[in-house]
Amino acid sequence: MLDENLPTFYLRPSSDNIKHHASVLLSQYGDEAAPAYSLRHPDPALPGSRNRYAVALYDSYHPDILYGEVLLIPEWTQPSLSQEEIRRNGGIPPAPQPILPTSFVVQLYNPDQQILVQQGVSKWSATPQWVFEMPQQSFRQPSVSSIDRTQSDPTASETTPKLRFKWKKDGKLSKDHVCSLSGKNTNRDGSKRKNREPDITLSIFKNLKEITMYEPNLSRIEMEDPKGLEVVLLLSAIVIREVYNGSMRETFNIPNIPRRLSGSETPPRKNSYERTRKNRTEILPSQAPPQSAPQAPPLRVQTPNTRPPPTDPRSQWEIDAETARLKKQVEREERERRHAEHAETKRIKKMLEEEARTARQKQLDVEKETARLKRQVEKEQRQAPQKNNNTTTIPSLPARPTPNFRPNPHLTGLNLPQPPVQRPHSSASPYRPSGHPYLQTPGSNNASSSVFFHRPPVEGRRVSSKPSKFLGLLGHSSDHQSGQRLSKKQSAVF
Repeated sequence: MLDENLPTFYLRPSSDNIKHHASVLLSQYGDEAAPAYSLRHPDPALPGSRNRYAVALYDSYHPDILYGEVLLIPEWTQPSLSQEEIRRNGGIPPAPQPILPTSFVVQLYNPDQQILVQQGVSKWSATPQWVFEMPQQSFRQPSVSSIDRTQSDPTASETTPKLRFKWKKDGKLSKDHVCSLSGKNTNRDGSKRKNREPDITLSIFKNLKEITMYEPNLSRIEMEDPKGLEVVLLLSAIVIREVYNGSMRETFNIPNIPRRLSGSETPPRKNSYERTRKNRTEILPSQAPPQSAPQAPPLRVQTPNTRPPPTDPRSQWEIDAETARLKKQVEREERERRHAEHAETKRIKKMLEEEARTARQKQLDVEKETARLKRQVEKEQRQAPQKNNNTTTIPSLPARPTPNFRPNPHLTGLNLPQPPVQRPHSSASPYRPSGHPYLQTPGSNNASSSVFFHRPPVEGRRVSSKPSKFLGLLGHSSDHQSGQRLSKKQSAVF
């Protein structure tokens, strides 16, 4: 602070905790700093605030009162036509770079006037300086004449005398800036001789943080609008601080070049064909959603595009770069999709060939086994006749001689059972081996009888099949019981 009695403005962050807002505090005569103005910048997140700089000065106690504002849109470099740079940037022309403007306009309200501030270089110290002019008369003279009312405002008239002001950097290594009123020319003829009044210092911008007004010198200025001069001094000092002494990318809200807009390749995403094929394989038939009736497509309501059209080459370059990136991405995805389809077709073809090879191998195994079984059957058929020829037939035993017994005269009256008639054995009858001499022929229930103790059958006499009850040996006459029980043996001799 140069002097606590002089009016000093301080730039401080806003009390509403908004990053792009600030407060201008005023302190005079040693009093505590109090809010005097509110400084506002557009929201950097809005699309309309990109690639430009804007600041407005409002009243601190009445936020609707706007004193003045500055809008600064930079110029841009022309796109490079060098093929080397385009190739290094991945086939996309390099992004246009902003050019620091050499002038800006301060728009004042009530009365409305535009103050042009131009940047230059001092001839003696080669330090930058900013020059602007303001009219001495800003308001119309009160008049009842209708002709006076039709005339233009004094601020727009070329005949209105103007005062020349200049912001100058106080040394190459210093951050202080001094605003002064250029001295008047004392030559009556208007020649450019060294007959000029010295410059009058009006304000000092100390270390780009506080602005001190020289109130005694301000009273020497012959102007009708000192408030307008104060607003112009504040806004021009803020623009010099933020635009010409700050980062151009942050000042003009230039977004960083994303990686996808540069020449570097983005990492390949998972192919949509693979995702679709995987989703189809994961859905089972039982889990498939039921098919509903086809519905009419919803009506498309065309909504107006809220994004402002591009007004600078930088926005147009971003659109072109994004279009080229999306085109490359579509081509890459199409290429990956064709590659995936080719790989899938190759895999399916290989699988089918493997299945066909397996089927052929199985068929060869079946034919080989069939041939082996066929040879085995033919071999067995060739060996079967040899076995039949080698088998020996056992000769039948000769028939036993049957002794002829004479009938006993004492037993002729007895009805004795007759011995069975022995039939001669046929040579054609097969040999039945017997494990025991007393085994009976299958199917016969008669008891075994001796050949020597049976009487021969008497010719001409009918032999009763039923046993006699003469001796009371067999009291049962039932054929069934006589067939199951054995009769008592009788001797043919005794």
